[in-house]
Amino acid sequence: MRLRSLCLIVLLASSVVAPSVAGGSTGASVGEKPAVAVTIGSTPMDDGDTYETGDDVTLAINASVGADAAADTELSEIVVRVNGEHARSIAVNGSSASERVEPELSDGNNSLRVIVTDDAGNVNSTAFTVAKDAEAPHVYLTSPYQSAPWKPIADGTTNRSRATIAGNVIEDSTVEKLHITRTFQGERSTRVLRDVGENFSVEMFLGYTGGNESGTNDFRITVTDEFDNVRLYDFSVEVTDDRAPRISLEPFPNETTSNRIPLAGTVTDGVGIREANLTVTGIDGNVSDTESIADRRTRRLDPDRLSKSFNESVYTLFPGTYEATVSVTDITGKRTTRTVTIERKPHEERDVAPEIEIDRDRTVVLGPERLFLTGVAYEGVTRRLVVETRRADTGETLDYQVVHSGSRSDRVEFDREVTIAANRTDVIVRATDAKGIEHTRRFAVDGRTQETFVDEADGGDADDWPRVTVEPLQDGRAGTASSSVTVRGGAAGTTVSIPDADGPSAVAATQNVSVDALSIALAADTNVTATVVARERAGSALSAPDGANSAATVTVQHSVAGDAVSGVTFELTVRRAYLDAHGLDPANLSVYRRSAGNWSAIGTELVASNETHARYAVESPGLSVFSLATEPAPADAAGNGTTGNGTVGNGTAANGTVSNGTTGDQAAGNGTQSDGADGGADGDGAAAQIIVSNVTVNRTEVAVNESVAVNVTLANKGEGDGTYTAGLQTIQGMNVSFVAKESVAVPAGERREVGFTTQFATEGNHTVMVNGTQAGPVVVGSGGGLFSFLSVFSFLSVLPLRLIGMALGGILGLLLVLALLRFVLGKVGGGGDSASG
Repeated sequence: MRLRSLCLIVLLASSVVAPSVAGGSTGASVGEKPAVAVTIGSTPMDDGDTYETGDDVTLAINASVGADAAADTELSEIVVRVNGEHARSIAVNGSSASERVEPELSDGNNSLRVIVTDDAGNVNSTAFTVAKDAEAPHVYLTSPYQSAPWKPIADGTTNRSRATIAGNVIEDSTVEKLHITRTFQGERSTRVLRDVGENFSVEMFLGYTGGNESGTNDFRITVTDEFDNVRLYDFSVEVTDDRAPRISLEPFPNETTSNRIPLAGTVTDGVGIREANLTVTGIDGNVSDTESIADRRTRRLDPDRLSKSFNESVYTLFPGTYEATVSVTDITGKRTTRTVTIERKPHEERDVAPEIEIDRDRTVVLGPERLFLTGVAYEGVTRRLVVETRRADTGETLDYQVVHSGSRSDRVEFDREVTIAANRTDVIVRATDAKGIEHTRRFAVDGRTQETFVDEADGGDADDWPRVTVEPLQDGRAGTASSSVTVRGGAAGTTVSIPDADGPSAVAATQNVSVDALSIALAADTNVTATVVARERAGSALSAPDGANSAATVTVQHSVAGDAVSGVTFELTVRRAYLDAHGLDPANLSVYRRSAGNWSAIGTELVASNETHARYAVESPGLSVFSLATEPAPADAAGNGTTGNGTVGNGTAANGTVSNGTTGDQAAGNGTQSDGADGGADGDGAAAQIIVSNVTVNRTEVAVNESVAVNVTLANKGEGDGTYTAGLQTIQGMNVSFVAKESVAVPAGERREVGFTTQFATEGNHTVMVNGTQAGPVVVGSGGGLFSFLSVFSFLSVLPLRLIGMALGGILGLLLVLALLRFVLGKVGGGGDSASG
């Protein structure tokens, strides 16, 4: 207010002191000044405006004398000035004038002023800016190598085929399009980017250019701005290979009593894999098996050959030391090998003896005299397998079928109909091993009541059940120990102790944390396949409720339905020196269980605490992820004492089953480099570490053949980009079926979602599994859903799902054709309506 008052006083003083000059512009009123209007194209230009263009412009100038000027006043001159310099003068007369001027502009911002005078000395002007952009944008590279700004892009070199073509753009206006083309041996790949900002980045696959074969990766980058200024860059990129292939193995047992173990992992190379093989050397030093992981291929532009995952079986039929050697050769001839040893421990029943397992869910009585029987002979070597049925009251043989004979096989599946009696019938499955010894599995069925008694003990074998095995797995993660646990023939109402008397001293143990014993109370007859993972504080954070300080975690990934387990207890021992080192008081620790996304405290008793160890006894309602931790800090938003249900490093599925870890077949799915373990590793050694962090299903109760959506989350915890192949399998009892797989690129530190759809052709409990991570169970019943009418055709449950789908597809196709035909006849026929529309 003071400033305005001061200005007003100065103006008033000036008006008093300064005399008016007759005819001068100083004393002219606004209405006496000439009027001036400037237009560029259809855009009027006012004082202070800016007009952007890629070329010179034409100024349309309209001028007239002031509205309050004297009647005889006429215009005298129009002057155009550019950047302070005189550009054009036009003498005019009359009361108005229209002129067109094309001034010469320099590249960049140009200050223009149009001045109009009249013969009375009155002056008016308009000043504005014309930004002229006649220069095309400039581009320089920042990857796969650095080029110089404002200069042509020079040829360069990279040491990997999967390259990031990235760079910066130098341009004042908008870059509308950036076009990148790579040509290698006649094959072209193109990326087009729109509305590019100051930088760009795309992934492109390059061909290997080393060796004796000719071929270069020829690039052309075309960059165009909003004014159609175009600049071209032509250069080539040479791909070299200064690094040998890499081999990553998932955890496996170094000692086993099984006749077969899976050896899984990934072979990777930054340029391309020529071939990869697995060779097994037996106890006699001779090669017993050779499997091709990647067949020989020499293409120099092959995106599918940067990595190859594998899951092969190593057969250890007899006690002794076996060697498994994985070898991989890249297209430049560099070779990497890795040899591991597996000690096959003696086991009287498994040395050559096959184990016979009957699928209880799919073994059903079809009628008074027919039984559908399904199962498998596995673990040992089967030379011959037969199925016999006998009348229980007389011993008369009703049916005798040879399923397999001659060749030695580690796995023989059987799936067939056999004859039974109208009343009780004995079913006998006999498997003959390599030594000629016959092994028998016997059970009874009743044709009248259509009951099966698969779990009925066979003579003196009742004392052998359940059968419990615990096999340590080799796990390369810091502070982590894994074991594969199996329970076969578990009976309802019993408690299974793991390990058994003949097993190891602990279920899983690191240097500081040990799961000493695990007991599972079974509520139903079931088999259990699980992987127990013990982790201490080393390398990465542990799972725990928010605000809690975790000392250790125990992860149990399992295949048993939640309602089949009525309770779980286990003993957990932690070294006192380890607790002291992390400032943890044993008396302040409790075990928390994660279920359905929530952490909850469970029964924990500190049963022993001395100078060396602290031992806890834990009671839980089921299997899941457990954290030995301090009490969580109070939370603001969660009524259950945790914020957001806690943070999970290894996650659980929606039903409380573990969402990562290791599969029941001893192949780890967490913390190991899977498909794509090359994972974006550059010369600095950055690598991907991609895991399946979560698997969920959208429905847990469906009818036969109803669709179930399976959602998978992949997380890359490594420092390099990578590609992961997610494979979906379904599990029911002993049956594992492959459904589909999909490869997904996962950048470093990011997550990607993968979606699958599956369905189930048989009733019962089913589990879905993606690379060892399970979700479910999905309970499949006969009623409800779009295909519920199929329940009347119960015999179709034994047929392949694909065959049923083909039949339904044919019926639906026929109905569609009939509907279309009726529509056409109705339009063209005698209905009287026009068919032309």
